[in-house]
Amino acid sequence: MRNTGKRKEIRQQRLAQRAALSPEERQQADREMAGLLFSCPEWEVSETVFCYVSFRDEADTFRIIQEALARGKKVAVPRVEGKHRMEFYYINSMDDLSPGYMGIPEPSEDAERRAVPVKNDLMVMPGATFDRSGTRLGYGAGFYDAYLSKHPDCRKLALAYSVQIEEQIPPEPHDIPVEMIITEKGMIRCSQDSQEIR
Repeated sequence: MRNTGKRKEIRQQRLAQRAALSPEERQQADREMAGLLFSCPEWEVSETVFCYVSFRDEADTFRIIQEALARGKKVAVPRVEGKHRMEFYYINSMDDLSPGYMGIPEPSEDAERRAVPVKNDLMVMPGATFDRSGTRLGYGAGFYDAYLSKHPDCRKLALAYSVQIEEQIPPEPHDIPVEMIITEKGMIRCSQDSQEIR
C-alpha cells in the first residue's frame, strides 16, 4: 500500500510539472523528440509503428504519425474497448480518427484493420512518468500493461518531456518496462546502468 501511495504522489507531481510547460517549451521539445526518434535504428527498421495519439499536454505524436505514413510505414493507433482493454487499428491518415474514450482521438472498430505487433514493430507509448530503469507510470487504467502482457515482442519506446523523468519509481509486478525513453534532452536506453546520451 505504501508503494501505491508513493506512485500516486509521483504521478501527480510529474503530471503537474508537464502541465506547467509553456506552449513554446512544449513545441521546441516536441521538435527535438521527433528528430531523435527519426534518427534511431529502431525507427528505421520498423515496418509498423504502433503509436498513441497525443491528447492535451502529452508529448506530440501528430508529426510522428504523419512522418511514418509519409515514409511508407504502416501506422496503428489504440482504441479503448473495455476496462483495461484496448486494441490497435491501422490508419491511413489523421482523418480516420474521431473523439472516443475520454475525448481522445481514436480509430473506428474494424476487424479487418486490427493490428497486432510483432518483432521489430515499434510501440510508442505515453505515460505520466518514467525512471531510467524503464519503469513506467501511466495514468492508472492499466491499458498498456495489459496489452503488452499479451503482445510482448515489439520494441517499447516512450516519449516524455524531461520534467517527467523520476529518479526511481517503486515497481509493481504488473509493470511492463520500456526499453527506451526519448526526451528533448536525449535518448535514455533503459537498463540498470542506463545513461542519457545526446
